[in-house]
Amino acid sequence: RDKVIDYLTENWMTPSQQAMSKLWLIFDVDRLHSLRMDVLNEKGLAGLNEAILEVGKNDICVALKEITRFLERSERSVAFHCVKGKDRTGVLAMLIQSVLAHTDEQIIQEYFLSDAPMREPSSDGGNRVLERGSFCRNRFSGAPKIAMIDTLKFVRKKYGSVSPGYLDDISFDASWRKRLVNAQKKL
Repeated sequence: RDKVIDYLTENWMTPSQQAMSKLWLIFDVDRLHSLRMDVLNEKGLAGLNEAILEVGKNDICVALKEITRFLERSERSVAFHCVKGKDRTGVLAMLIQSVLAHTDEQIIQEYFLSDAPMREPSSDGGNRVLERGSFCRNRFSGAPKIAMIDTLKFVRKKYGSVSPGYLDDISFDASWRKRLVNAQKKL
């Protein structure tokens, strides 16, 4: 969590917001929290995915390698999940699907399959009104297609591609990607 907050502060806050956050860290932590929540709410799910990809590089690489090793020594599929299956799970699934040469359309559509069962009822008639200074659960519920579309755009803009670009950057290199593809083929 602290890494995400650091990422948010360094990458998404304006210089004036960064200055205010330093002041509020000393004098008014409630206002600091409100500022952080406003910035996070503005970025939404795609921003959360961006932060996961950037601050979780080592953990993501470890997870990809463990999944690959499991598939190599087993004749069974692997299941992975988090609480709702859209944030960390959605990012990890997108990376694996990219290695397995799924199209963007396939990745986006499969991510979207998680949308309806997770969408929280909205008290604002579906308008997703942002309440300033607090975490907006409605803004982060579900798995809308635009969140994955924007996540893929971010990765391509920063790394050139998911595979090899981002995956090379986190040390899930061509040899690991080949191992994953070969392990998946034997299923």
